[in-house]
Amino acid sequence: MHCPQPFTYVIRQGDNLYQLARYYQTTVSDILAMNPGADPYNLQIGSMLTICPGEEFRIIPDNQTPAAYPDPVKQISLINDMRLKWSQHVYWTRMLLISIAERLHDLNAVTSRLMQNPDDIAGVFARYYSPETAGTIARLLSEHLQIGAKLITALRDGNTATADELNRQWYINADKMADAFSSINPYYDRQAMREMLHRHLALTTQEVAMRLAADYPADIKAFDAVEEEALKMADEFSYGIMMQFPQMFS
Repeated sequence: MHCPQPFTYVIRQGDNLYQLARYYQTTVSDILAMNPGADPYNLQIGSMLTICPGEEFRIIPDNQTPAAYPDPVKQISLINDMRLKWSQHVYWTRMLLISIAERLHDLNAVTSRLMQNPDDIAGVFARYYSPETAGTIARLLSEHLQIGAKLITALRDGNTATADELNRQWYINADKMADAFSSINPYYDRQAMREMLHRHLALTTQEVAMRLAADYPADIKAFDAVEEEALKMADEFSYGIMMQFPQMFS
């Protein structure tokens, strides 16, 4: 069989062909085809296999045969960092909402800090994807926040027609993000991404409505739902990355 990027794997304690096939995004039959003398029921520690990884698998030049077991420290590091950046996304969005709703003098400073968040989130993805991909994520998230700020202002001022148009643009932007994310990772299903991002908008809209209505207990409860959803979103992004690039977490 033709393999554009074969490499040699050294058998370790606990390895089996099914596990290796899943890890390197190939099949047991393909591994056996490249290793006709291998006994799938009696792999010898220290013996070598030639493996042809799947197209989505990235071989790290200095670590071509990582252990097939994930490193929980690396996994938790990604999960925590992704959660932090998405938590900051909703926290600073809430501060912007309060500044706009209450006409506070800190609006420019809060806006400036909030607009750092797209680059922060894109920076996490930049560890695994191209600069162009990270740039697209940052651009779409910036657009998401800019539309949101205008929408809050229009709702505060009672400009219904403007708010309706901005809300339409907001959901179009969410669909563009769903397209972008699903195009870079086979574990980011487009429809699931779209539904997840639409939930984020719907929950944020509820938070905005309660704040502008001065129903502060309901406003706080709505933000709790926004925060919970943001953490779920962060985990979805992290798990997709770990599934797509398992060798980077070994």
